[in-house]
Amino acid sequence: MRFTARGLIVAGLLTFSSAIAAQAGFSGDEQNPTLHIVPTEIAMDVPMPVSGANLTALLARADNGASLSDLKEAALRKYRRHLRDRLSLQLNAFFTDEAVPLVAREGLLTLQNRLDIKVIKHLSNLKNEGDYELERGTVELKGRYYHRLRDVAGRTLREYNLDIADLGVREEYRVRKPRSGGTAEDNTEEAIKLALSGMVEEILDEIDGELDAGELEDLVSG
Repeated sequence: MRFTARGLIVAGLLTFSSAIAAQAGFSGDEQNPTLHIVPTEIAMDVPMPVSGANLTALLARADNGASLSDLKEAALRKYRRHLRDRLSLQLNAFFTDEAVPLVAREGLLTLQNRLDIKVIKHLSNLKNEGDYELERGTVELKGRYYHRLRDVAGRTLREYNLDIADLGVREEYRVRKPRSGGTAEDNTEEAIKLALSGMVEEILDEIDGELDAGELEDLVSG
């Protein structure tokens, strides 16, 4: 599923006041149940440079007072923020298109999401081109996506598990670094972010039928 530009814009402009207005339970003539989305829990692991100019630069930063674990945690925070923002935007757009009122606190339904993601780098080619060393490969995502829908009494109405590897999300990366040393051209970060964004779109495609307005109404009334 791909959402309309209108849906994305409206989702991005959702305000606290409109959420409170829908807080009563059902909204307007469409009688769709209100929904509260809990901030997504994210566990993630990403690869760190293990050789070449990128590792040299990383070690230089460590020599300036930051430990390697600190540097990795900073990278993880960046990717988790990117993933959380993309998933929030896509979920808001989805429910906006479905005319499901989103509320800031407890609605008739509450959606909890969790992602456990591992980013894996696969080296496919390493060769010298003139004065440069060129590395090419792919980044791949593995892990699990889970969500749970519960009612106002806290009872679980529906659970869903998805193996991220089944989505087949991959992006190409490229590292070009001078053989004499110096700064490398590296698009690995961009490739990882593209893979995470693509994964979110694939997840929304998979759970479309699980979370549409009709399904939510059936859960509440059933």
